[in-house]
Amino acid sequence: MDEILTREERLLQSLRALYSKYGYRPYRMSKFEEYDLYANNRSFLPAGGVITFTDTNGRLMALKPDVTLSIAKNLTAKPGEPVRVYYDESVYRAPDRQLGFQEITQAGLEYLGEADAYAMGEVVMLAARSLACLGGEYALDISHMGFINGLIGALGVDEHVRVELLRAVSGRNIHAIRELCARSGAQGAPVERLCRAVGLYGPVRENLEALRDMSVNSETERAVGEMSAITGVLESFGALEGVNLDLSITSDMDYYNGLVFKGYVAGAPSAVLSGGRYDSLLSKLGKSGAAVGFAVYLNLLERLYESDAPEYDAGVLLINDSTAGPRAVAAAVKQLTDGGESVVVRSAAGGGKFRRTLRINAEGGLESLD
Repeated sequence: MDEILTREERLLQSLRALYSKYGYRPYRMSKFEEYDLYANNRSFLPAGGVITFTDTNGRLMALKPDVTLSIAKNLTAKPGEPVRVYYDESVYRAPDRQLGFQEITQAGLEYLGEADAYAMGEVVMLAARSLACLGGEYALDISHMGFINGLIGALGVDEHVRVELLRAVSGRNIHAIRELCARSGAQGAPVERLCRAVGLYGPVRENLEALRDMSVNSETERAVGEMSAITGVLESFGALEGVNLDLSITSDMDYYNGLVFKGYVAGAPSAVLSGGRYDSLLSKLGKSGAAVGFAVYLNLLERLYESDAPEYDAGVLLINDSTAGPRAVAAAVKQLTDGGESVVVRSAAGGGKFRRTLRINAEGGLESLD
């Protein structure tokens, strides 16, 4: 059966099985949401336009450009009963600085509820194993917005400069960091500490001590504690391989308030997985509690799949040159498919690639033509 599934279909099967094993349940949603949901939360959305239309009730609707917003709006955790859901859905966006709209396929999961260190570690572990399902080498780079915000807070700069510094941190632009700090009057050890943090990269376990050395306030202390606990969970799962600390991972979105991460696989043009903790989004939607999740961007894997087309169109090409009746042909096809084969029936060989070619004779018997 695998020979007639695309690699994306096989990947989705693997991801569904993985997420189900840890208590996540499938979630299906409408392709549409009321436009106000996205208009009121634009800073949470990736750059690009939203496709809108007016439905028969006169409401302004949108083809959903994002899955997380819909889940956060429509699902609510109960005390002691966190929501664990996974999905594979299409979203519709106008790519940033490009014309036209795209249908983008995503798979991922969301955890809503009391997100303690174990819950966050479990989500990060599942992100790492999702990357492993893609095949080949991968890297999962993790950061913490609380740690970077704490370092920037120690500089004493205003909000405008903070935003510019986050942009410079994201680009690993040490020169821009120093220039922004100098213009704002920030200097000395706090500046050097931020520059050092931006340059930090490598296996997360090996870099925890460096984080502790750079901690300067309660915000960075909390971040170090969370990162240490998450690392312990990953270690217990045997999932630390390929997981790196990268404090340059930040987000322009207003809602990520803690752990953030991105995943990469060899051969893909950019990050194929991204996620993090977004309690602030729940708060804006009038809900309490925590939320953490991630998405795998399947459309970015298309280049990896170009050379992975099925080797054969089917396992068997069955030639019926009209000597056998339709009942005999149906019986032969049933025999082959019951045996696990995939079958194409034709009156002549023609084109295509098949593992073997058989002919059905007038008595209903099968003869090899290979």
